[in-house]
Amino acid sequence: MATGCNFDPNAGVDDLYPDGTAPEQRLDKLSALCSLGHSPRLMTGIIRQLLLQYFVDEENVRNAHLRQFLRDNGTWSESVNSGLYIESLLRWRPELTESRPALVIKEGDWDWTRVGIGDAAGEDWRTGKESYYGLWKGSHTVFAIGNEGAETQILAAEVADLLLFYAPVLAEQMNLQRFVPLQMGAPAALQESTENYVIPVSVAYFAAREWYTLPDAPRLKRIVFDVEELLG
Repeated sequence: MATGCNFDPNAGVDDLYPDGTAPEQRLDKLSALCSLGHSPRLMTGIIRQLLLQYFVDEENVRNAHLRQFLRDNGTWSESVNSGLYIESLLRWRPELTESRPALVIKEGDWDWTRVGIGDAAGEDWRTGKESYYGLWKGSHTVFAIGNEGAETQILAAEVADLLLFYAPVLAEQMNLQRFVPLQMGAPAALQESTENYVIPVSVAYFAAREWYTLPDAPRLKRIVFDVEELLG
């Protein structure tokens, strides 16, 4: 499966037809990821979508105790009565985590990493097009929240395994250079509540960023030779 932004859906098609024919050209599906690039908000959505698809069915869960808990209390759903609350930090409603486990996704810092001098990646001397390339090093943290310490540890371990096992798939499908789990933190009491525990699970990734600049006018619009001056 080709997932890159420069994928050509017509590669090899022309070779299947006789010379002189013009087979229909196919267009690749337009991708907002390829057009707009990665962003912290986009990565939050990607991680949240992975968690939603995993915890929507208790049969996906590996831990037997957590699987039975979700079977008895309900899995994730869009309802406010969802058995498991999954949301980003910017949309988190603390009152919905007082009586149920939750996963809250927080964006970390993004640091720019230079690959070449001045981010330069090449120049076309004919057109004046200058290409640039670099990497964003970003991070996200998923906070596992539960009413009991053991419950929170089990939920955090399930999330850590999920991010670890699907790291290669996420890196490939989302055009990331790397996607790796970093740390599963120690349990702590949630400051906003006296009845909840929290364990952070953090991941890091590298997202490539490419761009180019073009001059307003061609560098060499035309070349005029004066034969007499050349031979004089």
